[in-house]
Amino acid sequence: MLAAVIAVVPVLSGCKGDPQTSQDRSGADSSAYVMNIGGYDISKEEYNYYFQNEKFMLDQGDNTFWDTATEEQKNLKERVDAGLMEFYAMKKMADEAGIPSDGQLAEDVDKEIAGIIEQFGGQEAFNEVLASNNLTEDMYRMLSLESFRSVELFSNMYGDEVKKAMSENYLRAAHILIAFNENAVDTQAAHAQAKERAEEVLAKVEAGEDFFKLVEEYGEDPGMVNNLDGYYFKEGDMVEPFYEGTLALKEGETSGLVETSYGYHIIKRLPMEDSYIEDHIMELASQEHFESFMNKINDTMNSLEVKKEAAYDSFSLENALKDSAS
Repeated sequence: MLAAVIAVVPVLSGCKGDPQTSQDRSGADSSAYVMNIGGYDISKEEYNYYFQNEKFMLDQGDNTFWDTATEEQKNLKERVDAGLMEFYAMKKMADEAGIPSDGQLAEDVDKEIAGIIEQFGGQEAFNEVLASNNLTEDMYRMLSLESFRSVELFSNMYGDEVKKAMSENYLRAAHILIAFNENAVDTQAAHAQAKERAEEVLAKVEAGEDFFKLVEEYGEDPGMVNNLDGYYFKEGDMVEPFYEGTLALKEGETSGLVETSYGYHIIKRLPMEDSYIEDHIMELASQEHFESFMNKINDTMNSLEVKKEAAYDSFSLENALKDSAS
């Protein structure tokens, strides 16, 4: 289900192997289209990426897989076409909703690509990695942009509902954890020492020292120290004393010592932030929201007219295996 929403952009591997040969046996110009989906032309380059990607997902690079995978052989192109249909259904929905393909989203894509180029050590290395994944930079840019647009579309459709559900069912809190040393020989003494340290930190909190600086200085929960935005959680996500301790606070208030099996916590309840929810909409949305979104995607897919061009038949598993062997 999440694949339709999030996994639009390919994950680039660090390996720099030889790219798969694009299957072009039609004799037509290389710019010829393979098919048209709902008014969108699919180039040979794009179809080849989807074809090779789907093939690799099945055989993991081992062509002997196909010796016995008779059912997968029959269904390979159906799977490729379904992936493209899903992609262009979302693109059509984003177009109809007026989600822009320029402006901030385009800038975000530029920043993403600049970061990836730096990660791989320069443009030339990036181009090699793209080629080994059957991609060009322009195509990667297009896929990345549509991924951003699909998340924006989802946010536009369900953002208000997610925010409402968050305000009704979730709490947000930061905490300073002074953890128990469970490896201590004398656990009773270790617990007493943890409580003494926690009381010292609590005194600093009550004296008005900056809570988040104290988190960084004394906190022993790595997830908290590296995420000063705090945790968003509902009942059942945290151990009960932590949840109840947060629930008892008003926004902005801090607790006394709250003991759990992990140690002593000093909890600060924080207000919900719409900007955080918007930035993490895919993580915070419910199963029901994803199911509703998928239903709308499926409805759009069913409405798309598909026209296959002559070049479509040049793509086959037989040709792909011949290319791999040559």
